[in-house]
Amino acid sequence: MQCDLYSRQFKVKVRGFLPMAAILLALAVPAVGQLTDKRAGGSSSASSAVKYEISATLTYYCAVERSLPLHQLVFDFHNASCQSRSQAAERKTPTLPNGPLYRDVHLAGYHLVDWNAGHSSPNTRNTANVEISKTATTLSAAGWLGPASCGKGPSGDVVEDTFWQARVVPEVRFIEDVEHQEEPVTIDLVPPKTTAILPLSAACADAREETLQYSVTSIVSGVAAASTYTSPVLRASQAGIESDGILGEASIRSRWNLQTSGGKSELSLTIVQSGARAENWDPVPVAAP
Repeated sequence: MQCDLYSRQFKVKVRGFLPMAAILLALAVPAVGQLTDKRAGGSSSASSAVKYEISATLTYYCAVERSLPLHQLVFDFHNASCQSRSQAAERKTPTLPNGPLYRDVHLAGYHLVDWNAGHSSPNTRNTANVEISKTATTLSAAGWLGPASCGKGPSGDVVEDTFWQARVVPEVRFIEDVEHQEEPVTIDLVPPKTTAILPLSAACADAREETLQYSVTSIVSGVAAASTYTSPVLRASQAGIESDGILGEASIRSRWNLQTSGGKSELSLTIVQSGARAENWDPVPVAAP
């Protein structure tokens, strides 16, 4: 009888405990899930690290002095008069190199070449006095030719005209502005830093202005994004003027300074992600190696 009473009391206690255990279990499961989600979220954030790859290319010109031979010119004077001498004069204008990269183009001199028949140049018969002169763009031959050699032959009069012939090769000298493009200067900018400074240098100085173009690529978890921002061509005459660009949700501001204490120019680039305030980020610039 007493055993049966204990059994009934145990069943009542168990029945009262079961609903409470179910409630505690239901509350515990979401807590575990929330912990797992937080850990997973932290891992995703760490793997979504963003950095920016910046590449800048400087284009400049070097002045190179060149000397080249041009196509030959032929002067060929004749006088068939048996009584008098004749005046000879002719001016020729050779085709000079012409183009936007050429300057100070002028004839610097000339040289004579022999005739195909083996005669020297100038090649003359009878008496002649002809001289060659030049300007910056022309060659001239001027002088006089004496009377022809005239006589009688078995079949009648024989006339050997006087001639003066020359084959002249003009020599041109000019300055060519040869374009050079330096190897791109590349640097990575990793937030929270917002500013990078890229030093740029040219191997020579020239009157023609330098140009600069840069690109910015965002890299997420080591993978480059499909889109890349490419700047317009910046010109030295506009150096120091800030220009803006957009890459995804980041804004880009650049400034090209031509004069620095080290004698080089430099590109200063600031990238701010959407929603961030540049003044709250580390302002220390990252200099290219």
